[in-house]
Amino acid sequence: MAGEDLFIGQRVKAIRKRRGITQQVLADRTGLSRGAVAKYESGERPVDSRHTLLALAKALGVTLGDLTGHEQDKLDPSTAEFHTVVPDLETVLWTQGNVTDTRSPRTLDQLAAAAERATTLRNDCDYVALGPMLVPMLTDAYRHVREADAEHTERAWDVLGAVAYGVASALRARGYHALAWTAAAEAERAANHVGAAAPIAAAAFSRAQIMLSRPGALPAALSTTMETAERISAEVRTVGEIETYGMLHLQASIVAATLGGDPEPHLTEAAETADRLADAAPNTSVARNESFGPANVALWRMSAAMERREPGKVLALAPTLRPADLPNEGRRAQYFVEVGKAHAMRKDYRESLYALLRAEHAAPQHVRTMSPVRELVGHMMRTAKRDLTTGDLGKLAQRVGVVPV
Repeated sequence: MAGEDLFIGQRVKAIRKRRGITQQVLADRTGLSRGAVAKYESGERPVDSRHTLLALAKALGVTLGDLTGHEQDKLDPSTAEFHTVVPDLETVLWTQGNVTDTRSPRTLDQLAAAAERATTLRNDCDYVALGPMLVPMLTDAYRHVREADAEHTERAWDVLGAVAYGVASALRARGYHALAWTAAAEAERAANHVGAAAPIAAAAFSRAQIMLSRPGALPAALSTTMETAERISAEVRTVGEIETYGMLHLQASIVAATLGGDPEPHLTEAAETADRLADAAPNTSVARNESFGPANVALWRMSAAMERREPGKVLALAPTLRPADLPNEGRRAQYFVEVGKAHAMRKDYRESLYALLRAEHAAPQHVRTMSPVRELVGHMMRTAKRDLTTGDLGKLAQRVGVVPV
């Protein structure tokens, strides 16, 4: 992974030339100016928005991974324990748990507790600890669905849905989008068996997040979230239902911003939904999204502003949110990444570096393989003053893999 500063613009240039098209043709296809394309390809400007990255991928007929080099992240030794379990996860999903396994399965209560622990690890971006848990957990969940008596069938499906949702989230975060889709489809199948609002919302949220990795899928991502939210809105009463319903609106805000639309109606609905948590009824399903709450809504507001290339708004919002109020290390890392991106957009590279180092401290396994971080750090290494590149920035560049170790 480390050893070469191969930034997104270089990959764009190489693929464009293999396709036999000019910078002007690529500009016309993406709606960018030829000058912008030239700056991306030369490294003078980083590709720092999802909208631009998706537009370039669609125009070139490639995946996001082809442009970000995400496939190489799977070779990262720091998260090797996660990647080594993926073939077995694939087998369990393909066979719906009908695999050779002589262990006695955990009880449903034990399995639900394990799923909750896995959620904590996933939210804190500790993929090394999470990886070995996933195969036995998913296998046990499938066994309970196959073997449960009439009294326990619904709970077995509910637990399977929560486990499959967690597997989908982890796979998506590590770049296995196609397999994540399979897991999300299993979460949806389980949710339809249970028929409750929270698992239905969680499955829709998972599918919409995966769609963000595919050029051309944004309209489908938006309709998935909003149609599901409308479908379940009258049933939303418990804590888990409010959390998962609110996350649908947060997801819609990012999709809307990426499409060039207004995220504010979705953010407003999410904020109003978060206000309902204090008086909500206890859960009836194991499906939850404990990240949701007022602090997370504020964070997504920052992310939507960053997607709309409004760094001033991001930096104005940042002091209104205390990172300590965010629910987990992954969310805290995202806060500092957004602040770092905003400072970099204003060419304040020293403040950007400070924010990225704090993000890395919160969730190192995640931040070191984030393509926006790698793109930004590589850009700063090419453009920042030497006193910055030879110190902490140079060390960070080694850790994220944009210069040789």
